[in-house]
Amino acid sequence: MQGDATRWDDRYRTSSPADPRPPDVFDHHPELLEFVPRAGVAIDIACGLGHQTLWLAERGLDVVALDVSPVAIERLDDASRALGLTASIDARVTDLEVGLPADPVRADVIVCQRFRQPALYPQIVDRLAIGGLAVVTVLSIVGADAPGSFHAPAGELDTAFSRSDVDLLHAHEGDGTATVVFRRS
Repeated sequence: MQGDATRWDDRYRTSSPADPRPPDVFDHHPELLEFVPRAGVAIDIACGLGHQTLWLAERGLDVVALDVSPVAIERLDDASRALGLTASIDARVTDLEVGLPADPVRADVIVCQRFRQPALYPQIVDRLAIGGLAVVTVLSIVGADAPGSFHAPAGELDTAFSRSDVDLLHAHEGDGTATVVFRRS
């Protein structure tokens, strides 16, 4: 964890503050926004500076934001104060390599934007409330100019989330990313 935290801390120290922004998939598929609730609990996995965390909180959700970087969490706390969202955001330094924290037990929304940890895929589904929505986007070798070891192999998300308790709403892989949007059934 320490190496990852240091690397990300260095990057986030010089980054611009976060502004509320939905997950990337909604830019190209705004029709999917109707599935995002306006109340409940959300988990933002590997939240970074908190663009999606802030967006979810503005939307009316209570958000548990998780990241390995103490600097990212501090910067997210600053942004949430500036926007008056501190009551809706619980930002935590978390080593996601060991899994999701024990709480919250259920979430109405889970977002994981550009963080790949295949061991978390079953936890994402299991932690999602019945009817809850998940948005998972990872870097993919499909269409990537220079894929590296951190890029998912073709079909990884489709395979991981092909479960009887998953209702797939959207899947796309290309241009170096893979995304799934699904509800737990």
